[in-house]
Amino acid sequence: MSERCGRKILMKDFLFTLLAWLLTLPLIIAAVFFAIYHPQEVSVIWSPFNDPATVPMYIPVLGAVAIGFLLGCLMTWAGSGRQRKVIREQKKKIKVLEKQIESANTNVQAVKPHNYSLIPSAFIERK
Repeated sequence: MSERCGRKILMKDFLFTLLAWLLTLPLIIAAVFFAIYHPQEVSVIWSPFNDPATVPMYIPVLGAVAIGFLLGCLMTWAGSGRQRKVIREQKKKIKVLEKQIESANTNVQAVKPHNYSLIPSAFIERK
């Protein structure tokens, strides 16, 4: 049973990885083509006190995409805080339960088995 469950988890991880690559790879290719086909120079004003900087067009566009990606990652991380808390609590509970199981197993091993030789065989072998 556990082997099947492990295979399902591995398959699920594989499918998520495949899906991530199938979505990410076209975006990477599109970004590269955008950078190749838009080498025009644009003026970017970083601050009102400095002169505008002249950079290729793809730098501010891809920079904006990167900032959006990072903000999305931050929002996803912040939104999953409750789930991470639940997982931490479950891990603590699992450790406590494992210690209880381990102590129960050591207590069972400490109990001596019953000596049936003291019981007359007439009581044991009844049919």
